[in-house]
Amino acid sequence: MNGRPLALLLSLALALAGGCTAGEDPPAVDPTLAEAATQAAVEPTEGAPTPAEPTEAVPTPAEPTEATPTEAAATPAGPSPVEPTTAAEVAPDPGAVTLALEEVAVLDAPIAMATRPGDPTLYVALRAGRVVPIGPDGVGDPILDLSAQTATNGERGLLGLAWSADGARLFTSSTDPDGANVLTGFDVEDGVLRSGSAQVLLRVPQPASNHNGGDLHLGPDGTLWWSLGDGGAADDRFGNGQRPDTLLGTILRITPTADGYTIPADNPFADGQDGAPEVWAYGLRNPWRIALDPAAGDLWIADVGQNAVEEVNRVGIDEAGLNYGWPRREGDRAFDGQELDGPAVEPVHTYDHGRGCSITGGRVYRGDDLDPRMQGAYLYGDYCDGRIFALAVGPDGEVTDVDTGLQVANPVSFGEGPDGALYVLSLNGQVMKVVPG
Repeated sequence: MNGRPLALLLSLALALAGGCTAGEDPPAVDPTLAEAATQAAVEPTEGAPTPAEPTEAVPTPAEPTEATPTEAAATPAGPSPVEPTTAAEVAPDPGAVTLALEEVAVLDAPIAMATRPGDPTLYVALRAGRVVPIGPDGVGDPILDLSAQTATNGERGLLGLAWSADGARLFTSSTDPDGANVLTGFDVEDGVLRSGSAQVLLRVPQPASNHNGGDLHLGPDGTLWWSLGDGGAADDRFGNGQRPDTLLGTILRITPTADGYTIPADNPFADGQDGAPEVWAYGLRNPWRIALDPAAGDLWIADVGQNAVEEVNRVGIDEAGLNYGWPRREGDRAFDGQELDGPAVEPVHTYDHGRGCSITGGRVYRGDDLDPRMQGAYLYGDYCDGRIFALAVGPDGEVTDVDTGLQVANPVSFGEGPDGALYVLSLNGQVMKVVPG
């Protein structure tokens, strides 16, 4: 994710109550899916990829005239600097809590997790293109196999997944054989996930093999949030960071429909005048995992740095059109020597490369299985360092960063169970649950 040798950073990358009731079986395997073979291990690639010329995103919305990005590269005046929002009336105190990790499963390069409303099953994306369920009886057969349509070189792969609010659709974020980021929806019919129902909502060409982002989350209002990196290579070589009219280096927000998607009316560039209608936020390098915390109304973004600084951002879910600074800034430091056209969001937390080298964004704890003093704490890690930290923001805005004492080899993602329990995924294979120590 950082333009450094990928072997150091990631075997991946260094970079929705309808359908089911509680306890119901997960979606069955579509008979048309490819036979679930043993997934081959993913070998890390070496060296920085050779970039191609940058290309514009090619969305395929239900209303093209509304959702086609404009060609103008105008950057709107920036918003006022964003101060951290109040997460809770009582500050979490993770430093007073002892935690442990419990192994749940060992898989082939697990990389993302999602849950289906009303369904206790954990659905885990494997980097090479499969989605497998983990239920009370262990790991089941893949419910979806996209391996033939998924590239895994560099930092590519099946990178994210999310269920619709009614559990009737599964959305995936992956990279296709041409290296483009693809957002696809699949239908669940009569309890079966239908591969033949695949509908590409967006396909965004990527000029290099790194900085794909690819996280997916369903918003509390039913919108779909998708994070994308700046196009890759290094130094924002393709000039996307400060361009809200491109879909690269952004967080997108759309409303999926039966025919594709529409643009939420409150998107900051919904009229397409100063930016792409899909764009919610820009100025990001490689947002490796985002998190929505409806309980506090917060959006958390972990953005991977390049040479020196890793950053965590925390703003209100409703704070649209914000500029996160890349490449004018890396974290809280100047980067390319140029001035921003307006203010950028100030990170809620940063750390330098004396501690790690590639942040893995986490989740906010809202469960009931841990000490109540963990409520509202944001757990995250670093792919290189492996330690798991808890970030707490008090009512007065005071930020505390606590080493939880947990450590995971190559943590690549965090997940949240239907009961709010937190999970850590290692690209080495382990899926682990955070439990009381």
